[in-house]
Amino acid sequence: MAITLDIARKEVAELLKNNRFVQLNASWCPDCVYTQSVFRKYDVIDKVKFFEIGNYRRGTPEFENYYLAFQEAANKKNLPLIFVDGKFIATEHTFHDWESQKVLKQKFKDLGLL
Repeated sequence: MAITLDIARKEVAELLKNNRFVQLNASWCPDCVYTQSVFRKYDVIDKVKFFEIGNYRRGTPEFENYYLAFQEAANKKNLPLIFVDGKFIATEHTFHDWESQKVLKQKFKDLGLL
């Protein structure tokens, strides 16, 4: 069965509702690889649910509809999109900013990751 936009929206809403930490991810995306490396560095990667959009071929209805559903949930077009408690909180830019400001560890503590 094809994934329609309505189905994708419902599945994304359920994913965000049922998982405290979620990242829209693609294994071919260098920014996604970076955020995963940050989660690994702080030994919290097992706390994050990754939705691997890279499992779908770009341009297919599945890829496009899931991507749009995540974009709508975040009100942002990006990869990765990181959510906490169902709310969009970060992209890789956010992580870079937190690292350069030397507040990333504290931000992770504040979010309940550490």
